[in-house]
Amino acid sequence: MIDGATASPAAGRSATASAMKKVAREEEADRILELVGQSWDAMHSILERQFAVLHNRAQVLIGLCGIVITTTGFSGRLIAGTSRAAQGLIIAGVAIVLLAATLIVWGVQHIRWLTQQPGGDKREWLLVSLAYRDRKTTIYRVAIAFLLVGLSFYVIAIAMMLLHPTAAPSSGGR
Repeated sequence: MIDGATASPAAGRSATASAMKKVAREEEADRILELVGQSWDAMHSILERQFAVLHNRAQVLIGLCGIVITTTGFSGRLIAGTSRAAQGLIIAGVAIVLLAATLIVWGVQHIRWLTQQPGGDKREWLLVSLAYRDRKTTIYRVAIAFLLVGLSFYVIAIAMMLLHPTAAPSSGGR
């Protein structure tokens, strides 16, 4: 509201839609160059912080993958003992989680230094670096999807065990 005027619902939707619109890489490069002027350090610093955020988030996903794999080592046999379906789900879940971990390690955590990016001038270098960041971000998102699918299979197998507690074999102290 400006000067007591009320905004229409359509105007609110329009503002939200434009706020959610993805900015093209060329436009993002122009914005960064306008923001930093001729400062190579400032431009490099912006990208460095973005890569740090991406790598930190990827590390969290690696931790989640590790928890699933470790938990399977302790209770996988018990869960899989519930039924053939539980066996399939636990095996598929762990395999998909391992695929997610592989994508994260190889596609996101893999390092190629910003200073190694090709480019004849600052804008060209910036565009190449943004493309590199975007590829890593896409792989990160795909890995999240795989992790969620793998976790879902895993949780369904656990639910099957909990719904049929007598079907799972006792460890018998072994």
